[in-house]
Amino acid sequence: MLFGDLAPLVRPLSRRLAAAGWCCSGVGLVAGLIVAVGTGVRLSPSMQSIQLAGMVATALAALLLGVAALLQPVSPRDGDAPEPWFYPAAAAQVRSFLLGSIVMMLGLVGFATAGLFLPSGPSPQSIAFSQIFLLGSVSCGLTFLLLNKVLPIAERRTR
Repeated sequence: MLFGDLAPLVRPLSRRLAAAGWCCSGVGLVAGLIVAVGTGVRLSPSMQSIQLAGMVATALAALLLGVAALLQPVSPRDGDAPEPWFYPAAAAQVRSFLLGSIVMMLGLVGFATAGLFLPSGPSPQSIAFSQIFLLGSVSCGLTFLLLNKVLPIAERRTR
């Protein structure tokens, strides 16, 4: 079982919400990169609106993925289901979202700390990169929560 095989196990409403959240993540990522790469010391009004759009997309992605994870019921424990290690590829792919979330959080802390220690305060670039890493961390973490709920897990067998 691979990552794509878990998609049918996700409730249709959760799947649609997650897809919309991932699309918002893409919009937030593009907007953050435009601001991070295309700005100087100050933001023009057009760049401020792009940065605002990126922040709104980040918040919307977090909201949609959070609701998708909350609405998805936990996979029922099935006596006939194989043990979790029977799905090593799917379990590893789901766990990789957690690792990605932690690494992105470390990037967020790094850029935020660097921005705080600049003599003139946080630059538009450090704020944009912080927003990108926040978006990645939240998206990966909430995707982990959603997919971890649908990963088939067997009932504990006691002998």
